[in-house]
Amino acid sequence: MKNKLIVLSALLASLPAMADWNQAYFRGTANNWQAESMVKVKANHWQIVKKFNTGDGTNSPSFKVDRFGDWSENYPLSNFSVDPNKTYEINFYDDTNKVVVHEKLPFDMRDETMYFVFLDRFYDGDSANNTSTGADMYSADKSDFKKYFGGDLKGLTAKLDYLHDMGITAIWITPPADNINVPDSRGGAGYHGYWGRDFFKVDEHLGTVADFKALKTKMDSYGMKLVLDYAPNHSNPDDEGEYGALYKKGVRVTDYKNDNAGYYHHNGAIAENGKDWEWNDAWAVRNKTLFNLTDFDQRKDGPARQYLIDGAKFWVDLGVDAIRIDAVKHMDKEFIQDFTGQINAYAKKSQGKDFYFFGEWMDSGADATGSNFASIDFANTSGSALLDFGLRNTIENALLQHNGTGMYAINNYMKLRDQKFTSSDWQVVFLDNHDASRISTVLRSDAKNFGAGKDKWGGRQSVAFAQDRVELGLALIMTSRGIPCIYYGTEHYAANFTTNGFGQQGNDPYNREMMPSFDKTTNAYKMIKTLSKLRKESYAVQQGDYIERWISNDVLVYERNAGDDVVVVAMNLGQGTSVNAVNLGLANGTYDSVLGTDQVVVSNGSGTFNLDQNEVVILRTKH
Repeated sequence: MKNKLIVLSALLASLPAMADWNQAYFRGTANNWQAESMVKVKANHWQIVKKFNTGDGTNSPSFKVDRFGDWSENYPLSNFSVDPNKTYEINFYDDTNKVVVHEKLPFDMRDETMYFVFLDRFYDGDSANNTSTGADMYSADKSDFKKYFGGDLKGLTAKLDYLHDMGITAIWITPPADNINVPDSRGGAGYHGYWGRDFFKVDEHLGTVADFKALKTKMDSYGMKLVLDYAPNHSNPDDEGEYGALYKKGVRVTDYKNDNAGYYHHNGAIAENGKDWEWNDAWAVRNKTLFNLTDFDQRKDGPARQYLIDGAKFWVDLGVDAIRIDAVKHMDKEFIQDFTGQINAYAKKSQGKDFYFFGEWMDSGADATGSNFASIDFANTSGSALLDFGLRNTIENALLQHNGTGMYAINNYMKLRDQKFTSSDWQVVFLDNHDASRISTVLRSDAKNFGAGKDKWGGRQSVAFAQDRVELGLALIMTSRGIPCIYYGTEHYAANFTTNGFGQQGNDPYNREMMPSFDKTTNAYKMIKTLSKLRKESYAVQQGDYIERWISNDVLVYERNAGDDVVVVAMNLGQGTSVNAVNLGLANGTYDSVLGTDQVVVSNGSGTFNLDQNEVVILRTKH
């Protein structure tokens, strides 16, 4: 997945810039030197995307920016040359007569801000489908977290304005495929989407194919990408409910008890009968059942592989732009490589677009050890990126300041990511999700049941203090290398302190409450909105290098650098302090923070940051 960012810039002719540019025109080998209007994206900034070939027979791939479209005033004095057979975003600044050019990939998620929507727990747009498979599958008062709450596709469509206004540009939805129609032995329903029975059908509780298409149409109108959650590791429980029953477009295919064609593994469950060591055994993890979820046998010559690939194609035909692959740790890398390769080729042929994949590997990351160490190779060679659990865990520990952890740990992990991952900017970075207690819960709780070993204390922070820490964490993931993902409700500091059946506070299913609010006034909401705009505009944030500029255990100042674009981030976990960062890539001048009202004077690469506790200051190059 590694793609080299090309940043080219030219300081144009010394002619004085004339006031009030009404229009800027692109002229080059890409359009036979015809005058083509550029788009004004903000004051003094014009933009166009053009694909260049090998030239025009006389000139190599090149262009100029023409003020009036008649060659009477154009920049630079000499043609601006680019590489052949590539597509570029061309930026022109009419106040400085400067051109900045970046290579554009056919499909790129690195400028997106993703939002993870738990469909059933977001918004009820159609109450008629709440009891579509019986009243015993639905909790009308939202008290039984194992049953449906009523959220659906129409509900998400109805609230797209809320997400669009927040700056969200990609939405990851829980699996919309049809799930079991009867409760399991513990009274649970497939409200989460991970107990699939028909991968070619929309679940009745969530809506219809028409509802899905309506959602996609409205998202397209906003320029939003739709990310499908897909679970090719397993179907539904093999020992209760429908016993792993599998359907295709409503027609029964098989079940676990009558699996004559070999859709499933029949090797027992991981770590059953006290064999806990199997969690570190690669064969067991990939060929045995995860708890009681019927485990697909994805061998090359087996029927399950084609079923799962064809199922994904069904959703590609409905317009999804990317796929999050559930439980990749539990499947052979060869299958994932085949899956991603076939789906990407299919999307290119049928939709004319490339595809993006990222997977869930619990405890993956640049610092992974034991059996999880293989996640690094997976991220680099499978065709799928990963959710970076290592970064999530490091940030959480720093925000809690457990065992003296802080900014040193974050900085070390940021550098380790760049060493271990072929391209860390393609990995998905996040604070919380449906498989861990919400960040606000952990920060505020005094329970001692967090972490992998349930042996870590909560932060016992006040509500206000915890909210400040959440915002600092959001700033980290929004400005680090990677694609940031916001879990629904985090912008409202959602928290739940109920203890589940495994003795974990605020964890599955209590990290999956109904969306608490659609208020747009929280500081977190406003921060996400501001930083998503920064991400869209800044190649430094999207693809630039990570460079430490000042570090203590409480304070971190880092720079994201992509040639002419520089973003500097300063944040403080400790008491108020001032630090002087040097070797900054910013030109001399006074800079206003992207967040708040702070100003920093930069002189000869040096700038002093006055930071309150939990404060974040972000500076960006002036064009």
